[in-house]
Amino acid sequence: MLGTRPVPAVDPHVPLEKRLTRIVARTLGTPIGLVTMWALRLTAKQAGVALMYHSVEHRAGDPARELVPPHASAVFEMQVRHVCRRYRVVPAATLLDEARRRRRGRRFPVAITFDDDLACHATVALPILRMLGATATFFLSGASLDRPFAFHYERLQRAYDEGLDDVASIVLGKEGSQPRPIHELGLAMEQMSPDERDAASARLGDALGPDPPDAGIRAAQVRGLSEAGMTIGFHTRRHDSLSWLDEARLHRALSVGVDELAEAAGQRLTVIGYPHGRADERVAAAAREAGFLAGFTTQEVAVTPGSDPLLLGRVGPSLRSAGALSIQLALALLTSGNARSTQAPARPAS
Repeated sequence: MLGTRPVPAVDPHVPLEKRLTRIVARTLGTPIGLVTMWALRLTAKQAGVALMYHSVEHRAGDPARELVPPHASAVFEMQVRHVCRRYRVVPAATLLDEARRRRRGRRFPVAITFDDDLACHATVALPILRMLGATATFFLSGASLDRPFAFHYERLQRAYDEGLDDVASIVLGKEGSQPRPIHELGLAMEQMSPDERDAASARLGDALGPDPPDAGIRAAQVRGLSEAGMTIGFHTRRHDSLSWLDEARLHRALSVGVDELAEAAGQRLTVIGYPHGRADERVAAAAREAGFLAGFTTQEVAVTPGSDPLLLGRVGPSLRSAGALSIQLALALLTSGNARSTQAPARPAS
């Protein structure tokens, strides 16, 4: 329910020092972050921050057992409220320009972004954004515009959630494979070739049965986001790590599905969120050639006038509280300009 504050549960498996850190962030994070932010506002620093969310649900996620744990809707609401009160919320496409135009005393610009094709973007996140008068950018693939569709990582998560037997053997295609933690298997799937990953996803699909009827986001929901004033960006149709693709696959990834998604959204797609956040100068050049004006990675750095428009960083907000986010924002601005453009790690040898 909107406006309901979450009651954090005490997890006995979390070390005491980590629990204490969370308590400090929750109780003192906002004042610490605000003091730092106000001090920075007195400077002429030119910077902005992009925030990266995925799912927002009416429950708190568990990073230990979920590949992409959701933000609880109550936490998300408090975080967006904090950002709207203390910063200037702008579309992701204009964040770099807004950072360049920032002057002493003015609020710092912040862009709210979402990755992946999820129904909760329209059913949970959008009502909160509209209530608070905030705009956001949704990076979508368009793979589920007309039918349910789950990506490989979603099928992997479902396999663990449903207690599917021998998940590692199914994913790796090798009988008798030793059980592995979900994050280890998720990385293994990401590092597969596109054809190998398709085969592994198909094996998971065969073992699980049809994708859930609410898997993905439909064209009508995408249009609803757009009509509510949100920006739709591209996340590529297949969700491959672009930096590991050869030239032909890279150029296809940056073009296939763009027109269909643009038609559903009723707007031109000018910004891209790179799958898994992986991008380098080669990917940035290809995205620029494909017509994108801005591209976002997952390097946790602020956007500054010296940032490459096609290699902009994003900060993943804390799952815990608005106080923790307040500190994250302040630190990103405080250290802005100290990091280089992101470079994707080399793909491990197979």
